[in-house]
Amino acid sequence: MSSASTPSRRPPRMADIAERAGVSRMAVSAVLMGTGNGRIGVSAKTAERIRQIADEIGYRPNAAARQLAGKRSGVIAIVAHSWKNFLAQRVLAWLHESAEKQGFRILATQATNSLDSVEQVLRDIRGGWVDGIVYLAHENEPQWPDVAKLLNQNHDAITVGGDLRIPGVTSVVSDVVAGARSSIELLRERGCQRPVLITEETESKAIQARIAAYVSASTECGIAFGPDRVHRETQGWMVSDPAHYARFEALARTILDKFHADSVLCDTDFTAVGLLRAFRRLGIRVPQEISVIGWGDLQFSAVFDPRITTVTHQLPELLTEVVTRLHQQIEAGAGGGCTQLVETQLVVRET
Repeated sequence: MSSASTPSRRPPRMADIAERAGVSRMAVSAVLMGTGNGRIGVSAKTAERIRQIADEIGYRPNAAARQLAGKRSGVIAIVAHSWKNFLAQRVLAWLHESAEKQGFRILATQATNSLDSVEQVLRDIRGGWVDGIVYLAHENEPQWPDVAKLLNQNHDAITVGGDLRIPGVTSVVSDVVAGARSSIELLRERGCQRPVLITEETESKAIQARIAAYVSASTECGIAFGPDRVHRETQGWMVSDPAHYARFEALARTILDKFHADSVLCDTDFTAVGLLRAFRRLGIRVPQEISVIGWGDLQFSAVFDPRITTVTHQLPELLTEVVTRLHQQIEAGAGGGCTQLVETQLVVRET
């Protein structure tokens, strides 16, 4: 008695892609694996069609074949919470520039509500589509424990913007302490003694580190600042929305009447802009009557009137460090596991 067996479905091949795209197998290999040493010409439209078909049928390059071809994908993926965030957009812009200088291209994705995109990038790394992953930890604190499990001992990964302390994974961290201390020292030089911090949240490690640095520096400088001068508000406020102007004006009055503040430390440059506009509408002169320091050095801070004194993350230096370290780890096939600090710097302007 003979038994019939169902043959297993074979994995997709380059020949399948070539047939559907109407091109040669060598053209497919040139697009997906970088073979041919530039001798095989494929238009951008055809190359995109080949990649689309490969994705549709679930084709993944054989990693061993890629190594024999002496090629990597030349692609680094970056995962952020959301690309609507202005800081994330600046990170992406500078990462593109830093990566291009070292021969990489950038694939951007986001992990807003789940880690599916992180898991997909890790699968793409194993399949040879992507060389490494940069995880932007900003605004992603709730995901950190699960991210640590996914990236544990992964030499193709680097986290940036937050010290996740993942074994075998390098973190490049913006050191908020330097910028916070410089802010307090500047206030001392200007004769300010009663600062208040306005922040939309106090849960993240970054803002907690800033508060601790403000307190420490204030104690050394003889300035009256402690947890009782941290005012939490502005969550969800839109600086560009006229409906929120009255809120900022009420907040400005609180700063003056409740805290009797002579200076304001802002969690972001957006908060600084909202308060500067409110102070102007109330007839309060900046910096003659109250000083304002922002955070983030977003592009508008240098052109707003008055130009905003703020703290910069030094993104070009920070992201060059990210790409350089990731490149070294990919080539060496080994992770780092260290934490590299890049100091924030105070940018003194007019407020």
